Amino acid sequence: MIDLILSYISSTVVLLPLIIAIYRNKYLTIEFRILFLYIIGAIIYEAFGNYWSIVLHKPNHFIINTFTVFECIMIGFMYNQVFRGRKIKKLTYATIGIYAVFSVIVFTERLSFERYNGMVSAISCLLVITWVFIYFYQLLQTLQVKKLSILPMFWISVSCLLYFSGTLFLFLYGEMILFNKNMDLYLELWNIYYVLSFIFRIFLAIGLWFSKTPLQLKSSSK
Repeated sequence: MIDLILSYISSTVVLLPLIIAIYRNKYLTIEFRILFLYIIGAIIYEAFGNYWSIVLHKPNHFIINTFTVFECIMIGFMYNQVFRGRKIKKLTYATIGIYAVFSVIVFTERLSFERYNGMVSAISCLLVITWVFIYFYQLLQTLQVKKLSILPMFWISVSCLLYFSGTLFLFLYGEMILFNKNMDLYLELWNIYYVLSFIFRIFLAIGLWFSKTPLQLKSSSK
């Protein structure tokens, strides 16, 4: 019962950043428009995932695996918009491409659309965490921001760091636990995931709310 409640809360809270993104639409720069597309994808994922597992009572692992790749690609594109320097931008694009090809190969060889795949998910987490640290490093190098609490990408980066760091552990051990058929522990891991997902989406909403800050408007006009 608790896991269903957490699942519903985690699923419906994604509507909050969507509403804020629509409300702040005219202030959204390219990186936040990419984030907006990601949020739409997350809503579609939640709708199909819940329908497949709750209504049809079928495993929705193929939906999770597909969204994981989509999620990593979209976040990579988002961060590539705020990175400085051609080398890091090219490297980010190359990394996204390699990850996409690798995921297709893994899914094909392991028939991962039919079962949970922790390896692709773990690599996705590591990539996003790396992009977050690169962004924070560049932020510290410029030191142009006096008040981080009104910087949209700060909130979004904190949300990514918390969420993907937390779920990295779940993805690394989730497949092994499922393979050993320890369903009780597997469900407990998903409850932790729902909590992390809730925090992640709340922070995304806060970041999008601050998209209309003087600093953001100034940077978008360059």
